[in-house]
Amino acid sequence: MLKILNFIDNLFEKNKQQENKPPYTDEYLKTGEYLSCKSLHGGITFIHSAVRACCSNKLGVTFYENYKGEPINWEKIKKQRAKIIDDCKRGILPKNCYGCVDLEKKKWDEHLLIDDLFFNYWDHCNCGCVYCIQAGRGEYFVKEKRPSDYYSVLNQVKYLYKNNLVAKNAHVELVGGDLTVLDEAEELINTVLDYGVGRITFHSSCIYYSKGIERALKEAPNVDFDFSVDCASRELYKKIKRIDAYDQVIDNIKRYLACSEKAKDALIAKYIIVDGLNDNLEELGKWIDLMHSLGIRRAKVDVNFKKFFPEFNHPNPTVPEHYYKMFELFNRKIQEYGIIDCCWEFTKRVLKEGGIPKGY
Repeated sequence: MLKILNFIDNLFEKNKQQENKPPYTDEYLKTGEYLSCKSLHGGITFIHSAVRACCSNKLGVTFYENYKGEPINWEKIKKQRAKIIDDCKRGILPKNCYGCVDLEKKKWDEHLLIDDLFFNYWDHCNCGCVYCIQAGRGEYFVKEKRPSDYYSVLNQVKYLYKNNLVAKNAHVELVGGDLTVLDEAEELINTVLDYGVGRITFHSSCIYYSKGIERALKEAPNVDFDFSVDCASRELYKKIKRIDAYDQVIDNIKRYLACSEKAKDALIAKYIIVDGLNDNLEELGKWIDLMHSLGIRRAKVDVNFKKFFPEFNHPNPTVPEHYYKMFELFNRKIQEYGIIDCCWEFTKRVLKEGGIPKGY
């Protein structure tokens, strides 16, 4: 009798909660479109001490706080995600998603599998970029591979794949830190390649060479691999990266490009503008010339996120006039060389609005 009463109480509570919800939006009922993002639908991010839906600096949805590598209840996450999507159809966004550049209003393909795996759970690196947003937390100039200070993801990733919880065409992304000094990075890459992946994205300094990246460049259907040299000279590189590794990096880029026919379409050269160091037309022009001479076909210029991300509280984050001239030069030269523009949406919005994008 007690079980029956509890069941009735729970059913009544659920019905009450449903009654208190706002109705589905008129737009969703008419067109099936609603504001959401790919990470809310199928994203899992392992980041420092948390498991989230995405890696946005807006934080997005957090599934596990203070995560230390313990087993994860994936069924619980699936239910949380279903509720979030239902709320989106009612015009209710998670509070940490407002203003995110990844939000899009459209008719979403709803599914049950994880199709976006993002790994950013280690800080240690092999250089000390002056613009690094993790500079206050990470450890630099690490020469030997070592474990993350937070946790290992290998067991969780293998569980996901063995239990068919990840889509065969999933996107997998490794950030860091630098993956070449993470002890389990190579096994992690090999695991996702063995099970199947649609796209895999890497971010590396290219100071050390990765056989895992090489295998992905040869075998993965699609690869995005961005690297930041940020200049075209050894002396300036030392000032920006705080390590003397320019020649080594250029050699490794050449090695990656030579390992596969697909590599030239996978590597993305990135130039992050640093005030007082490389924020001039001459250096940017030399950098584009260098990338073209190496055979790079994709490139991007980024603003310094420590200057334009709101959480860093820059006193006057306005876009200097010479930035616009730099982007004009970038666009002109990549058109001349046939290089594809891969600039991030956040950077484009900063330029358009002259500072931190509204609502961001």
